[in-house]
Amino acid sequence: MLAPAVAAVDLGALIRLAAAENAEQRVGECAQPVLLTGRRLLVDPDTGRIVDDLDTADGHPVGVRCRNRRRAVCPACSALYRLDAFHVFAAGLRGGKDTPALVADHPRLFVTLTAPSFGPVHCGPARDGKPRRCHPRRGCGRWHPIGDPEIGTALDPGGYDYTGQVLFNAYAGRLWARFTIDVRRHLAATAGLTRTAASGQVRVVFAKVAEFQTRGVVHLHAIVRLDGPTGPGSAPPGWATLRRLTTAIRAAATGVGITVTGSRITSARVLRWGRQLDIRRIGGNGMSDAAVAGYVAKYATKSTEAAGIDIPPLFCRTCTGRGVTVHTGGRLCRSCNGTGRRPGITLDRLTGHVRALVETCWRLGGQSEYAGLRRWAHQLGFHGHFASKSRGYSTTFAALRAERRTWSTLGQVERLGLPAGTPLLVVADWRYTGRPDPGRDRRSA
Repeated sequence: MLAPAVAAVDLGALIRLAAAENAEQRVGECAQPVLLTGRRLLVDPDTGRIVDDLDTADGHPVGVRCRNRRRAVCPACSALYRLDAFHVFAAGLRGGKDTPALVADHPRLFVTLTAPSFGPVHCGPARDGKPRRCHPRRGCGRWHPIGDPEIGTALDPGGYDYTGQVLFNAYAGRLWARFTIDVRRHLAATAGLTRTAASGQVRVVFAKVAEFQTRGVVHLHAIVRLDGPTGPGSAPPGWATLRRLTTAIRAAATGVGITVTGSRITSARVLRWGRQLDIRRIGGNGMSDAAVAGYVAKYATKSTEAAGIDIPPLFCRTCTGRGVTVHTGGRLCRSCNGTGRRPGITLDRLTGHVRALVETCWRLGGQSEYAGLRRWAHQLGFHGHFASKSRGYSTTFAALRAERRTWSTLGQVERLGLPAGTPLLVVADWRYTGRPDPGRDRRSA
């Protein structure tokens, strides 16, 4: 889906949703917390005095947040992840969090890279919400309402290129990597420079998220920014303009391709981006910083549920190698009885379209050319990062988590009545116990 007009993000709502952020205070907000047993000591490192002691010897385990980023799994923990993602993306657009505010004056674009068509699919209402008829000339002609499970499924399953779609998902990460290389190469070419010479004058940095479409294929939404030779604190040269960056992105998106080798059951093919390419300016008369950061942060908490699939991995991890059915010594795997698939997982609730994609992943994963694909059948072949960025784009998730740990420690010092600024050393030994029963009382670590 191309990026629609995005309203300004409601930061207040995000902050309220992220109230479950403090694992030590609000474990109850987590949908599936983890239970631990053991002991934790807070020690004054200067005196060696134990100022607080938490022990589960009384039989009551402590709970910690699951920290799952997916909203469909845990709304509370995903709200925190979304807020972190917003700060990471926003800092690269307007500064803050140790990122210079100068980045707000750099050329910045919001780019949406789509997947090609693998066959016609049933379509629902238009992007503006208005109803529309579904392929009246191809034999459907119905008005699919929002939420209709038929939306996104193949109009003609027999002629749909399921193999091509699975391979596109599987190689989307490599296609993205090749795209970033080609953007830098084309940008240098527009200025009449070699890539080595251009890299000494300008840096091209990216931040992107992957979005699953209802048809079960990924699109990528990316922020592209130009920096000076020393990073975000330096301005790019005068020749590195928005127009040249747009030209480079368009050339890279239309020209890049990944050659996938064939196998016994499928032929070799070249994978490319789809023909739809959306490039929008950030700042000025374009999209606002907050709108872009909020938009990409929202998709950072989503996964395959948009395509109608929410199942655990099918691959039996007990089996060795690439999904083989025997252990060393020639004995069948006891977990899967030699099938390579984990027991107890059913595909009956999936639509025929999604089930065909899962089965295609499994069938292709049995070929040595696509080894490892079975591990990602539950994600329809996609195994890239749902959110990633260039090293010099902005702050990191780790830095944001470190800030929260520091804040939590300051709160503990205050609650214990210690002088402000007292350092605390945490000495802990925890062991995994399981998941809590609904309604069971639990403490927080």
